[in-house]
Amino acid sequence: MVEKRKIGIIGGTFNPIHLGHLMIAEVACESFGLEKVIFVPARIPPHKQHDVIDSRHRYAMTAAAVMDNPNFEISDVEMHRDGPSYTVDTIHYFKNLYGPDVEFYFIAGTDTICALPTWKYIDELLEQVHFIGATRPDGSADIDAALDALGPIARDKVHLMEVPEMRLSATYLRERLREGKTVRYMLPKCVVDYIEDNHIYEKD
Repeated sequence: MVEKRKIGIIGGTFNPIHLGHLMIAEVACESFGLEKVIFVPARIPPHKQHDVIDSRHRYAMTAAAVMDNPNFEISDVEMHRDGPSYTVDTIHYFKNLYGPDVEFYFIAGTDTICALPTWKYIDELLEQVHFIGATRPDGSADIDAALDALGPIARDKVHLMEVPEMRLSATYLRERLREGKTVRYMLPKCVVDYIEDNHIYEKD
């Protein structure tokens, strides 16, 4: 029996993309033997609609950030949708694109894994893909509760992955940018350059 190819998908607002996103994708690629990781910026994220900058800026920053890693790609599949970007629709797109010989692994942080019980069509998603949850030391109890809520299938389809601790959040970085504080070593330089050139995240 031929072993299926493994491809990772990491979706998100990427508002902005930072080194934490890139590190999680890199560790997942290595730990799970993924052929590549596809970054999928959401045009209209269903769970985060406050303080989200224009999708063209978020797409451009993500494209710049992943460009120098041969294992990373970016997809604009969600950029062309008029409504909210739901993961189930994106998974259908990639399964049709790649066919039955590929297993997909959806990569997410602790907060996203804990929120999975609230996701639209989560039962279908658990049948369609594996989830990789990047864990942090203080999140195990919440993750266990989420896995229990998802039912027995979650124990086979949700895989936890320890990553080096990097307490970065896009909210924190936006605050620093608006306050004119340094984000060096927190964002890729190409992303910092893009933000400065396009005058985004500036104080109102």
